[in-house]
Amino acid sequence: MLPLPYSQNKAFGLFSGHLDSLKQQLQPQLRRRIVKGVEETYLVTPKPISDGAQSTARVLHRMALQAVEEARAVPFLLTTTATDAEPTPPPVAVNNETLAKIRKVSGRTIRQHLRELMSIGFIVKRRFRGTKANFELWISTKFLWKTDSQALNSQSSENRTKAGEAAFVEPTSTKLPLIQSLVKQDTSEIEIAHVDKLVTNPEQATLTGNTGPRHTQEARPTAPKQPRQAKQTEKESKGAGGAAARPAAANPALEALRREMVTQTFHYAWKLIYPERSFSEHEQRKSLEAIRAGVYRNFEAALTEAQWNQYHDEVFQRIDLAAAYFRRHTNKFAPSPFAEFVAGTGYFDAENAQGFEGTHRWLANHLANQYQRDLSKALLRARREMRAYRLKTAPKRVLAMTATQLYRYHETKLRKFGKAGLERFYAQVGAPKS
Repeated sequence: MLPLPYSQNKAFGLFSGHLDSLKQQLQPQLRRRIVKGVEETYLVTPKPISDGAQSTARVLHRMALQAVEEARAVPFLLTTTATDAEPTPPPVAVNNETLAKIRKVSGRTIRQHLRELMSIGFIVKRRFRGTKANFELWISTKFLWKTDSQALNSQSSENRTKAGEAAFVEPTSTKLPLIQSLVKQDTSEIEIAHVDKLVTNPEQATLTGNTGPRHTQEARPTAPKQPRQAKQTEKESKGAGGAAARPAAANPALEALRREMVTQTFHYAWKLIYPERSFSEHEQRKSLEAIRAGVYRNFEAALTEAQWNQYHDEVFQRIDLAAAYFRRHTNKFAPSPFAEFVAGTGYFDAENAQGFEGTHRWLANHLANQYQRDLSKALLRARREMRAYRLKTAPKRVLAMTATQLYRYHETKLRKFGKAGLERFYAQVGAPKS
């Protein structure tokens, strides 16, 4: 277990005291200047490093303190490969592009700052891992936690520390990442609830299902304001009795897209659920009307095109589940797509809870089970690769990574499963709390 790191203000104060001690060891330099035509000479005490290098040191200092805290919680981050010596403290994995973006300077300036920080002993080691990977920096332990070799008990050091703390006190900023992720991270989290909660209450929405169309305040777009000229035209078009003009016709292209969705759904259900049945033109028309009203609710939900396409895909998944059910139960069959004698008894009628409407729960269960299977596979893969990495038996692709890179890689994979997936991953790799 690593020692407990300093607080940020304490660590910055130690670094400031170190710069003061170096400054006292430097010899003053003689400078000349001309004031009102008279040449004057004066002495200037040089700085150990530039002001820009000090600002870069603060950024790296915060990253190093965060790396120590994370390594104390996740011992795997201190795992080394066969060619490495065990690093103490844990390295900071970063690159010039990230530092330049944080400091708002060029990459060439960052390289100069790193050379200055190495010259004063702030950076004790640097390792380059190729142009496509982050390089690693090791910060001196005397700026991270208390060591036996530190002379911090003298009065002069305490005074310098207090002066440094006063000079470097600044508000806590957002924590910076250790490295750039090897894969693009998806920051959006998916909330996976209980299976029963995935089924929408039909009293709360006109369209029910897992993630299908629903009447919600967020999904309904804001109606645009009517132009002033259009208002005047509307007033002029009213007759003596005050009757307004008829509304404009629906968008032909949008209506054609909706008809295509309904037709595709019927043809797909015909092939899978009714493969041995033939429908007349009249029966096909009645089936299309039943699907439009019962499955798509006449497209009354105010959804975007992407949301309708997602719901349309889920309808096809529900048809697959229904077809699989009838294949397993050969003694059962699907009723007619539309109500032949009693209203609401057709297979696609919304009022028929035993018909296609019931496949909502099937789809919810299917997605929930698939989520658990995928999550278990991701956790198992992370556990096996991290164990093989410690034993030096992992593939070359894995051994080529650092421990931090491998940890971030699996952390990104588990982030796709939402908060529950990340919690199980952290519990799997984290150290037990004392």
